[in-house]
Amino acid sequence: MRRLLTVIGTILVLVGLASAGEMAVITTTDFTSGNLAAIVNGEVTAQADLLPIHSDNWVVAWGGYVYVIERLYGDDIIKLSPQDLSTPIYQKSVGDKANPYDIAFVDEHKAYVSRYGRASVLIVAPATGDSTGSVDLSAYVAYAGTDSAESVPHMSYMAISGGKLYVACQRLKGWNPADTSLVVVVDTETDSVLKAIPLEKKNPVALSLYEGKIYLACVGSYWDPTDGGIEVVDTETDQNLGVLVDETSLGGNVSGVLVASPDKGYALVMTQWPETYVKPFDPRDGSVGDPLPGAKAAVHMAVSSSGRLYVADRSEEAPGIYIYDVSDDRLIAGPVPTGLPPFCVAIVGVPTAVAEEEPLPLAPSLELPFPNPFNSRASIPYVLEREAHVHLAVYDVLGRRVRVLVDGKRARGRYVAHWDGRDDRGRPVASGTYIVKLRAEGRRWTRLLSLVR
Repeated sequence: MRRLLTVIGTILVLVGLASAGEMAVITTTDFTSGNLAAIVNGEVTAQADLLPIHSDNWVVAWGGYVYVIERLYGDDIIKLSPQDLSTPIYQKSVGDKANPYDIAFVDEHKAYVSRYGRASVLIVAPATGDSTGSVDLSAYVAYAGTDSAESVPHMSYMAISGGKLYVACQRLKGWNPADTSLVVVVDTETDSVLKAIPLEKKNPVALSLYEGKIYLACVGSYWDPTDGGIEVVDTETDQNLGVLVDETSLGGNVSGVLVASPDKGYALVMTQWPETYVKPFDPRDGSVGDPLPGAKAAVHMAVSSSGRLYVADRSEEAPGIYIYDVSDDRLIAGPVPTGLPPFCVAIVGVPTAVAEEEPLPLAPSLELPFPNPFNSRASIPYVLEREAHVHLAVYDVLGRRVRVLVDGKRARGRYVAHWDGRDDRGRPVASGTYIVKLRAEGRRWTRLLSLVR
């Protein structure tokens, strides 16, 4: 007789199950030790102490997997399944004292790792973690070609858009802002540098890619709460659009940025250490709102496709995760304890529950996209009865391929892909009707989807 395991709490991690939807995976640290925690499928409690990790850490989610970055003196990447966050799929070094900072994915075969302690970006195969090459950025160190030249460009965070990798290079002197900060652009097919985009502000410490624009939080000097701001780079033209909002308007040092919709962004603003608040801003004109309630020592944030904003807060008296509704900035829950204080949050899609003795029947299908029509982003659910190679793509009414959304092997379960109304090169497409096609398990499905600009 079939017994379906209840998909809540610790069972999710210990028996390797996950419920349909999304999971917030959180790295935690007290700066002497680190661990993982998770908040599953809209719950307001966390499962803590899932996997001991290095105290200097970060986390990124992509393609249904979790990638933990162990930074300086850890110097490796740990790949995990959200169905079992306690058992690494692999743990691969990126070089002694390389200090990996971020990982950006082209596809299941290729990803880039920025290394704060090196002058080159590492290229890796996400499936195995093996290194396959590197991109030399030594020409972009601070004061290159002079006696004052630094040895590394202090590359921090990255984004991929339209077949190009964007690497934020701080170009510090020691630990202080010095030379002009840059965004170095790399062709992801040839791994050659295309150009370097100068920034007006210095010391980019966070970035957010939304609809072809990269929003960079440039803090400048932490000793000066007025010299930084949020700057915008257009990935279609590779031009700097200038400073959207400066630190004077924000009211302090900007240490984080996240754009969630065409009219809603969030900035982490430090008024005085460690008081750091989450302030909403409008990406269209840079206008700044009042701080969100609750979090007052925020260090990182992530948004789910269901519109929940997760904020990692390290307040001494009550550290934890604050959860907000993006539509109205309402506080849903928090602080949610995570064991050690939280440091970084990533949102990963997880497949459906499975049965303990027999698999829960799943009919393979391409479900109805929503919202339909859509303006900024559409969600496209699909179901796999068994593990299969999935090809999910968007076509125009003439049958020309517009965008590949998924092309790779996926486990049995329910998934949600997303389309932002752009083609494979990152260019916005025109309003109209498009065809979503799914190929998997030897079968084909189609759905119509309307884009309204």
